Amino acid sequence: MRTFKQLTALLAITALFTMGCAKSKSGSDNTVNGNGTPIAPPIIIDPTAPTNPGTTTPTFSSGSTSAFSPVSLAVMNTYVATHPLNNPSNFKININLASAGSGRYGGQVTISYLDNGIQYDGVFKSGMGKNQSFAGMYDNGRLESDYNYWFNFEKQLVFTGFFEDQYGAITITLVPKNGTSTVGNDGEPILTGPYKGYVYFKNFTTTFAPHSPYRSCWFTYYGPYDCRSNVIQTKCGLNPGAEAGYQLLGTFDSVDINKAFNITN
Repeated sequence: MRTFKQLTALLAITALFTMGCAKSKSGSDNTVNGNGTPIAPPIIIDPTAPTNPGTTTPTFSSGSTSAFSPVSLAVMNTYVATHPLNNPSNFKININLASAGSGRYGGQVTISYLDNGIQYDGVFKSGMGKNQSFAGMYDNGRLESDYNYWFNFEKQLVFTGFFEDQYGAITITLVPKNGTSTVGNDGEPILTGPYKGYVYFKNFTTTFAPHSPYRSCWFTYYGPYDCRSNVIQTKCGLNPGAEAGYQLLGTFDSVDINKAFNITN
């Protein structure tokens, strides 16, 4: 995992909703050295990170925007990776998804913050189409957003899904804010109250090795761009799991699900 320095010992995060799940596995075995210590790939400068120069508030034309609360500055530094943070503020998350068919949702999730007077936007995407078909490749013809859907979990309607940018992947988890919801069929949600969310992240171990343009990281079975999580794929829980290389980045609440998923009543 890319990081500039250890600022503090990271807070231990309680494992949420993982009972009954098989252990999450990733085919990538090149994230640690033989002695178990993390491999630190070269730090690179993100040429596209600063956005909206001269502004201090992100502007999103659609979707649902909420305040975002990172776990800590140390975790936020690990996530950012491409430049050290000074005194970041005004954290926001925007969820802008749409139906990709068969109850799946693609689109993008944007995590933004202000630091040193510059607005930064991290945009993570999941495609709206299908995987291209090639001889000898896995998952031909599957929806690119095949793991992004609503499902019933412990008598609640919840959502989990994968998204990626060139530096890593995130998963988002949406659960009823007040512990209640209408339990409906998988697909378009039937809601009775506000939702809250969790963002988990996993940085790629390198950004220099070739990354297939034909498969997202959740369809990548080995190597530095493998971001799979058994929990998210099988929907047996809501936390992608440390075993798959993920850690909690932060939380948010008061999501407008109709806006976030572009649902028209």
